[in-house]
Amino acid sequence: MSENSSEHLVKMANQIVQNIPAATAEARIASAANHMDKFWSPLMKKQIGEYLAAGGEDLLPEASQALKKMIG
Repeated sequence: MSENSSEHLVKMANQIVQNIPAATAEARIASAANHMDKFWSPLMKKQIGEYLAAGGEDLLPEASQALKKMIG
């Protein structure tokens, strides 16, 4: 995966989790996971999964949790 591609996916995941309106952090994480699962391509999911497995250092904590929930 190219660095530029992973940077873009990280930015998107962080923006999604920051912009989902929810009453609680848990609801925001669940909604973000659902959104990414619904709208992200299998390749995007594979790439962000690899990034997450390598440490996911630039992901916000809630974005990281949402991705873990999405990936399973």
